[in-house]
Amino acid sequence: MTFVLLLSSVMLAAWSVGLTHWAPTGGLYALAFGGAIAGFLVAKSRRRQSLLVAAGLLAGLGLSLYYVSALGAGPTGPARYADVVTRLFTLDRSAAGSGVSFAILIAGFLFLIASWLAGFICSWSFFRKHNIWGAVIPSGIVVVTTVAIVPLLPQRLLLYLYLFIVCLLMARAFILERERDWDQRGVQHRRRDPVLLPRAFGFVVTIVVIASLLPTPPANIAPMASIWSGIIAPARPTNGGSGGETQVLPYGSPTSHSFGDTSDFGGSIVLEVLPSLLVTAPFPVYLRARSYDVYTHGGWETSDTQMIPADASTKGGTGPGYQKSEQIELSITVQSSLLTGAPLYLAGYPINVSTGYWLESLEPAQYEISITESESELAAAEQDLPPDLQDALSRLREMRSVSDGILTEADVRSALPEDVRLISFESGTEGVERIVVERDVPIPADVVSVRSAHPIDAGRSYQATVDVPTATRNDLMAAGTEYPGWILDRYLQLPDDMPLRVAELAQNLTKDSTTPYEEALAICNYLRTLEYTVHMEAPPEGTDGVDYFLFETRKAYCQYFASAMTVLLRSSGVPARLVVGYGPGEPVGGDTSLDPHSPGEALQTTFAVKNSHAWCEVFFPGYGWMTFEPTPAYPLVVYREASVPQQDTGGTGGTDDPVVGPDVPEPSAPLNPWVLGVPLGLGLFCAVVWLGWRRLLGQVSEPRVAYARIGYLAGLSGLGPRMNLTPQEYGRNLAAAVPTAATAVKQIVATYIRASYSNHDLTTGDRSDIARAWLQVRGHLLRHALHRALSLKFLKESSEA
Repeated sequence: MTFVLLLSSVMLAAWSVGLTHWAPTGGLYALAFGGAIAGFLVAKSRRRQSLLVAAGLLAGLGLSLYYVSALGAGPTGPARYADVVTRLFTLDRSAAGSGVSFAILIAGFLFLIASWLAGFICSWSFFRKHNIWGAVIPSGIVVVTTVAIVPLLPQRLLLYLYLFIVCLLMARAFILERERDWDQRGVQHRRRDPVLLPRAFGFVVTIVVIASLLPTPPANIAPMASIWSGIIAPARPTNGGSGGETQVLPYGSPTSHSFGDTSDFGGSIVLEVLPSLLVTAPFPVYLRARSYDVYTHGGWETSDTQMIPADASTKGGTGPGYQKSEQIELSITVQSSLLTGAPLYLAGYPINVSTGYWLESLEPAQYEISITESESELAAAEQDLPPDLQDALSRLREMRSVSDGILTEADVRSALPEDVRLISFESGTEGVERIVVERDVPIPADVVSVRSAHPIDAGRSYQATVDVPTATRNDLMAAGTEYPGWILDRYLQLPDDMPLRVAELAQNLTKDSTTPYEEALAICNYLRTLEYTVHMEAPPEGTDGVDYFLFETRKAYCQYFASAMTVLLRSSGVPARLVVGYGPGEPVGGDTSLDPHSPGEALQTTFAVKNSHAWCEVFFPGYGWMTFEPTPAYPLVVYREASVPQQDTGGTGGTDDPVVGPDVPEPSAPLNPWVLGVPLGLGLFCAVVWLGWRRLLGQVSEPRVAYARIGYLAGLSGLGPRMNLTPQEYGRNLAAAVPTAATAVKQIVATYIRASYSNHDLTTGDRSDIARAWLQVRGHLLRHALHRALSLKFLKESSEA
């Protein structure tokens, strides 16, 4: 029974690691089981323990290398084994291209060897050293670490199951320890009381169930949180600065920041196996971290930005003011700590966020215009201006020609578009000669990112109410091309020396399209015919990344697909931008196949999101930024004629989980934890009081138990047992101190001595006498303890007075 309980705890630890997919699952279970068997056999052996323990550890090392060799590169088993051994023991990270990455290889090896060590050390410690902590702590460290890093529902249930098994194991160890002690002292006892373990079973079940149901608000102890974050940081998922999945960096190169001001084209990447976020939403959503507006041949940049307080963004209303939008509720749990100033991952526009935040917005575009230059110079200057400012400059030239070459400030202001402000001007002999103007930008519409005003620890959640657009396909078809000036200023930019074949490809793809929506759809569908891969070479120095992808490799990952769609749309005159963040994840429990338009259905679902992602957003007048998914590894986003965006379940490389829009019933308010916590807390208190009463004051017929309880109750009065007194001496002293209970005390002590130190068996009459005597002793000792406590309190108050 003891070995079964210990083996169960070890296998649960291996299962917790297996759920994270850090290492080959079969190897984890086999090593945990084998380690427990080996530890038991070594503990029971009479040979020299040091040599056997060393042999057991070496056996675990060899078996771990054997199982992890499946991740190595090579045509045969020995070749893969040699590759793994070489890379692990020489820390050779540069060979990542020949197999899996070094990080995955080292993680797999470490958790395989940890699985063996947990089984071996736990089993050997218990059966050789009789050490319960040595039997629990190794496997407990594994379970707690995996639960802390990946707090998904299966791991939480596994934690409570592990606690249940460990509590039973500790109860079993207590029984064995008492039996060994009694045997050494020659005390007669019944072997392995069959009643104790069932009682322990019921007690443990009650405590674990109540503990799992009670609300547990997280405690934030800064020093401990800092130490713990440092311990588990190597196992946390890390996103590269490419805006896509995890970047494979060469050995010794610095780690780039996630979602920074730039997003450069890179080489091969590795997909994460651990969730980065847990998102609770009514449907799968795209969580925006940052957008980019400036395309360079080597990647993307963000223009100069400004930080705007959250309250300033809501002065004009409660949202961006699109023609069709709806508010939804989100809850995001981060698996890696977010520092102050890090992007918050949100869908749509934030209306209310549970943590403080700032809006990062592009600074308004400024233009310096010289009005008195020659015709040729003016013509060259017009090429760098947006269309509406080109028209304004033409009007100013006409006004100067009909006003004897003199322009006033009022003339300039009257010629400027409504959303352009005159910042400054220079006057000369011909009136106003040079002006500086600035574009007015609506704050809600041009948000680059939402920045956290406070740090968020790993495992913590933040909630948000966001406004998301709900435009339909018909809406987007009829949106037109009346783009605001601030959109044309930023989101049509391309390098002057952009390869011509990129623009030619855009023209060929959109030649049959009559609206920007049709152009976006045509380009998106074309890109989804190309190959998705995480293994590729970075663009050669001096080449354009999009051109390299479209005409050279024709295969890449999300950053290249999203960049290509954005560039092709801009080449066609359609405003677009690159966005990085996290795409839709996989549901963690729940059923996402429910009809989102059916009232009364539970629509809030939790999604596990593993890898960061990049996609394209296209601007439509009146409806704002709309998501398009050109990466074939992700389901296609389709805007249906009379509903909100959905993922096409027939898309290449996608899943069958629909991404439905926010046209759903309002989610019900979460249950107040006090509603459940208060009655459960009272129930737990009552259970503790009842168990305490039964443990100390309940009926008893066993003399050993009655004698121990006398010691407990007498100790409340300072009359507990002493090591220098025999049971008979202690009984006489206690009877003298509490004369009202003298007869009952002497009877219990005499029966205890006879049961413990003689060969006489107890009769039914003896047990009945013990039960009656205990009822008398119990009351007298309690009254004596209460009287003594009150007397001491009275004497203390009198002395103070």
